[in-house]
Amino acid sequence: MGAMLSEIPQGFSPHHLIRELEIKRGEVEALQEVVRLLAPKIRDTALLVSVASILRSRFGVQRMAYIHTFTPDHAPRLSYFHNFPSISQEALREAITYTVTSVPHPDSFLEHMGVEIVMPLGRFIGPTSRVRIVEPRAWWLLGQFATTEEEKANDLLYLEIIGILITVYLENTFFQEQQRQAEILRLQQQAYEQEIALASRIQRRILSTANPAVHPRLDIATFHSPHQGIGGDLFDFIRLDEKRVLFYIGDVSGKGISAALVMSNLQGHIQSLAELNIPLPVLLEQLHRRLLQLYGDDDTGFVTLFLGLLELQESGAILHYFNAAHPPPLLIRKGSVHALPANLTMLGISIPGQPPLSSLTPTRLVLYPNDLFLAYTDGLIEQTNPAGQNLGIEYLMNSLASSPPPDAATLIAQVRQILDNFKENVPLEDDTSLVACHLL
Repeated sequence: MGAMLSEIPQGFSPHHLIRELEIKRGEVEALQEVVRLLAPKIRDTALLVSVASILRSRFGVQRMAYIHTFTPDHAPRLSYFHNFPSISQEALREAITYTVTSVPHPDSFLEHMGVEIVMPLGRFIGPTSRVRIVEPRAWWLLGQFATTEEEKANDLLYLEIIGILITVYLENTFFQEQQRQAEILRLQQQAYEQEIALASRIQRRILSTANPAVHPRLDIATFHSPHQGIGGDLFDFIRLDEKRVLFYIGDVSGKGISAALVMSNLQGHIQSLAELNIPLPVLLEQLHRRLLQLYGDDDTGFVTLFLGLLELQESGAILHYFNAAHPPPLLIRKGSVHALPANLTMLGISIPGQPPLSSLTPTRLVLYPNDLFLAYTDGLIEQTNPAGQNLGIEYLMNSLASSPPPDAATLIAQVRQILDNFKENVPLEDDTSLVACHLL
């Protein structure tokens, strides 16, 4: 039943009610348009351009800017502005200090820009439902958007709702992208770790080819511990014939994948050259040239290498060797320990005036039965202890002289124990390889 005439308030105007209804309908339609924009996945800028167009057409907003902190370092970012002359960094820093909708402070950067209202957008944190303090995530900067205070107050309500809608959407999009990037990085890291693990297994297999049974007169033992799963240490024993065994130990400069690539290439090259049965100086020259090709003119890598040829005889053996800047191997004979110092510079670096390596004569050393030979990479003697001291070659020699090992395996175990006792709880700092050979 309709209302009685006496219940109709005085001054009631149906035309005014219809006009108010049309205004509200327009505001609701504006909200609907914004919500529809949020459905498809569009870029931030395109969304803000579309929303700004709605605000201009529906609310007459002539000047506007949108600032947010959805950045990895949470620094304020200006994502959109229209019809302001400019927005300085000082104005951005000033805008993000507002936690309630406010008129800019007198004589501030924002006021000089023509900003009439600064509106923080984010999650309301109280203290009450009537006191609207916001934990800001973004900010509207508004200017020239209403002709009367009543219209301005009414429009601000809808501008705030629209601003919160797009802020929630953009913040969620940002977090989703961050999570997506984090997942991509996790998968990439996982794939990288799997590649490293595979490369490490392959490298261990390569180094395990240093056959302990290469010759019945030689008792051989080895140890290898890469610093980063894979490394640049290389060693091997290659039987050339009944009386000759080629062996080497080397260290590629650097660590990780790059060093491992050079190591693998160099190891294969040595194997190929050894099968050609070429003289030791020529083999060394070929290795040097190969390294110059690998590193080229732009890289400064190098390799230290001890390269030896054992000629086995009934009464012992003759060792012919080159030591290209490698840490001195040790000869252990009847309780005494002797170092075999370097007699060449490192390989892979051209030195003006240096004679061809193929023209050099290797050093000759006579070995006797029960002699023990220890070669190692610099990860052993450069390892530090908790006091920051290096293990050093003198400490190693003195430790071995005080308790001479009887065979190759015992020598390796003894050196590892010396290393562990010295470094205590300090982790290994470099690739560490040990090669022991006992002449039977």
